[in-house]
Amino acid sequence: MSSPPDPTAPPTTTPETDAAEASEIRRLRDLLAAAGRLAEFGRFAAQQIHELRQPLFAIKGLAQLLLEKDRVELDEVHDFARHIVEQSERLTGLVANLRQLSVPARSAGKGRTEVGDALVRVTSLLEFRLRKAGVTLRTQIAPDVPAVATTPHALEQILINLLGNALDAVSGAAGPIVQLRARVLPENPRFTSIEVADNGPGIAKAVRSRLFESFFTTKGEEQGTGLGLAVSREIARGAGGELALLDEPGGWSEPAVTVFRLTLPVSQEL
Repeated sequence: MSSPPDPTAPPTTTPETDAAEASEIRRLRDLLAAAGRLAEFGRFAAQQIHELRQPLFAIKGLAQLLLEKDRVELDEVHDFARHIVEQSERLTGLVANLRQLSVPARSAGKGRTEVGDALVRVTSLLEFRLRKAGVTLRTQIAPDVPAVATTPHALEQILINLLGNALDAVSGAAGPIVQLRARVLPENPRFTSIEVADNGPGIAKAVRSRLFESFFTTKGEEQGTGLGLAVSREIARGAGGELALLDEPGGWSEPAVTVFRLTLPVSQEL
């Protein structure tokens, strides 16, 4: 009479079953790799769509400002036209990125940008939104603030996202104020600090840890894609910097509730 099988004994295998298992493992690995590539492509495409909206909104805002004016000077028309051409070139670059399936943040650390110049361009693009919402924008740029090691487009992209979020935060508030200051990072002079503050209702503690997740938004599907902060942090890190929500607003000339700090390396280029 034969002994019953030992349930603790390892199962017997054959070359055929080993080959079948190896084949199934390879198939699953290929499926996971394909799913990862598809997810990355979807995320990249969504980022590009989000970024395409920025220059489109800027062009629309500039055109609306021109239409609202009773009289315009020729120099002003030329200035608006220059901004429209710049934003059209940004659109062309974003479309090229889509064709090449490349991520712009990877080249964010190549370049040199004066913070003041970038801010002037950004505020001119947001002028229509600022005027329409009745928002006061206060800026403090230290006279010795150094240029940062990133491209003008990368810095402007982050600033538009941060200032746009601040404008959304103070929408409908009484006495809406958005503030921006740029200075050498006090604790590390090798970095420049750019902070954007608003006096909106603030951000709930329950969602603070998720703010930089892709596709997470507190604005609703009609107003936000949930990519602005995620893309901005990716660009900042690609340049060797960081983007963070501060736990405490710190001292400001006007009351501040929510403050984001962008840190970027000081440029070594002359």
